Amino acid sequence: MALDNLKLFLAVASTGSFSKAAQISGVTQSAISKRILQLELQLGHRLFERHGRGASLSDAGRLLVRHAESLLRDAHQLAQVIGGELSHAQGIVRLALQASISWPLMQHLHPVLRQNHPLIHLQVVEAPTRQVVDLVQEGRVDLGVLSDWGQETLPQIERLFTSPLLLVGPAGDPMTGAASVRFEQLAQTPLIVSPMPNGARVWLEAAAKEAGRALNVTMEVHSVHLIKKMVIAGWGYTVALTESVQDDVAQGTLTACPIIAPAMSQNFYLSVSNQRKGSGAVGVVAKLIRDWRH
Repeated sequence: MALDNLKLFLAVASTGSFSKAAQISGVTQSAISKRILQLELQLGHRLFERHGRGASLSDAGRLLVRHAESLLRDAHQLAQVIGGELSHAQGIVRLALQASISWPLMQHLHPVLRQNHPLIHLQVVEAPTRQVVDLVQEGRVDLGVLSDWGQETLPQIERLFTSPLLLVGPAGDPMTGAASVRFEQLAQTPLIVSPMPNGARVWLEAAAKEAGRALNVTMEVHSVHLIKKMVIAGWGYTVALTESVQDDVAQGTLTACPIIAPAMSQNFYLSVSNQRKGSGAVGVVAKLIRDWRH
């Protein structure tokens, strides 16, 4: 039963006239007559007694008025009900994050969830790109945030943002303290980077192949935290996202500069597991992730 038909029925009931109901509803009188006839056929009862002075409610019509008003009131409140459910969402949300943006994103999520959604409990996995892909595909997490490599195989994928890649060195380093560094210069520096197929590593290898150069990778490490410690100690350089090193640069323990010729960046994506995409708590966390960087 269409809600619009009920609205027109109530308009006729309140005015006692098909013509007056047409005027206040902005439709033709014939259209209202047709809609009322549809209702009467659906219900199997005449709703109005037509007469020269207009129309008066039948017994069935008077009964329908009470129920129609309740139905329309509930329909009007439906958006508020859904919003209220979301604002009080609760439950466990399993979240897989690529290590390079895990801490910056958690700095955004944690205070908002604690203040506005205290009944949502996060279970966070920090993982390499390939593992994030596997966790989402296998349904072992509800949400995954990851960079370019592998996103085409994931369900419910959407792009979040693009972040520039920087060459990162120890405090006071003249090369990473400059305004920018050319890729040909980067390729010669001793690099401490994640193993393939890490997202940033994929971009580096592709750029090196296009330039006909080989990267000077001195060590491969699976931990972003450990890589930064090694760079601080002066063991080499790394390539990282702005978000991954911005706190360290602000504290003066690392320096970083943009890579040019070519400029390099990474896209980041959100994937929602098909198994939990309808969950209220998952929807709340997914929206908060979308709002980050906007």
